[in-house]
Amino acid sequence: MRVELNISESIMEPYAVIHAGELTPEISELAQEISQFQHSQGMLIGNREDRMVILKPEEIALLRVENEKVYAVIGKETYRVGKRMYELLEMLGKNFMQVSKSAAINLKFLESVEPSFNGVMLLHLKNGEKEYISRKYVPELKKYLGI
Repeated sequence: MRVELNISESIMEPYAVIHAGELTPEISELAQEISQFQHSQGMLIGNREDRMVILKPEEIALLRVENEKVYAVIGKETYRVGKRMYELLEMLGKNFMQVSKSAAINLKFLESVEPSFNGVMLLHLKNGEKEYISRKYVPELKKYLGI
């Protein structure tokens, strides 16, 4: 395997590109190792249409669990993330708040809160997404909002 390094002051953030004729077990293993290294460096990898994409935490509006898989929503795009919700919340820090058993939001994307039925509230995010916050998590949201 040939390896090329490109060192340039104009590159602000390191990235890796793998060119291959086919996806072999060795290539998959290498990609996984790079991905794990990036996770340990505070980077997050999302998968979409057979592509691995580096996700920037500040761009993630919403985290959702569907069919036991975790997805990150950035704009109108959804990426499959290979971590569990609690791991992501630990990694992403104070800007993220769990709002239900299956969702967490980036508080910087919170646009408005709408009362709903039985103490549940509907959250509207700046990217157009909507998510219900269950009663269990409402006190924490109220504390964040100062109400």
